[in-house]
Parts: sequence; structure tokens; C-alpha cells
Amino acid sequence: MPKKNPNNPWWKVLATDTLGVLLLLLVPFLGPLPGPGGIPLIIAGFGLLAVNHDWADNAIIYVRRHSESLRAVVFPNITWAKWSWDLFALVLLSFGTYLNFTAEHWLMKAISIGIMASSTTIFMLNRGRIDWLDKQLRRTGKK
Repeated sequence: MPKKNPNNPWWKVLATDTLGVLLLLLVPFLGPLPGPGGIPLIIAGFGLLAVNHDWADNAIIYVRRHSESLRAVVFPNITWAKWSWDLFALVLLSFGTYLNFTAEHWLMKAISIGIMASSTTIFMLNRGRIDWLDKQLRRTGKK
């Protein structure tokens, strides 16, 4: 396979590829932890691999193109589905808040924060609220 950037020295290619692969190998171990989990690691790993490899670049392009269609499948434009997702997010947020106030162990508190972050993510992705917020923030930034 020809190199994507033939002007890069071999040590730079080796360093970026090694770091990218290490980040991808950390995903199964750090993914289950509360918070964003392994998503930033996947993005960073593929980003580093895309510097030198077309296949990683193509994978990033594929995900960008198909992320909208995935969101449309998970959060369909059906009234009962929208209300169901909102109700699920509210129940999840309530459970996470309850767990945060009643838990005594630091790990349970961390899990409760992850649950609350997940419920907020579901709430924002449902009904296109994240798109509306993005549009409003971009409009505010142009002033």
C-alpha cells in the first residue's frame, strides 16, 4: 500500500500509527467507564491513523455521512417515539439524580453522573434539540 504522505519520515509515521493503535486498544477498557467513555479515544485514534492511511480517512468520512441516518433510525419522527424517548430520558435523569444523592461510594457517584450525562444526551438528540442549539450558538457567535 502506498504511503498517504510520502514526505513524512518513517519515525513520524511509526509514532502516529503506534499512538493511534494504542488509543484504539484502550477503548474496550475505558469505554465502560462513566462519562463519554471510549468515544473520544476512537475519534483520536482514527484521526491519528488517518494522517498516514486512506482507509482510516475513508472510515471517518463514512461515519460523517451516515451519522445523520443513524440518528433518524434511533430517534424517528414519530410522535409516540419522541414522547417515549423524552420519558425514558426523564426517568433516567431521575434515577441518576437519586443515585447521586443516596450513594456513599465514589464509584456509584461516578456511575450516577454517567447516567445523568446519558439521559441529557438522549434528551438533546431527540426531536433535533441538539441541531436547534447548534444553530442558535452559531448565530450568537456571528454577532
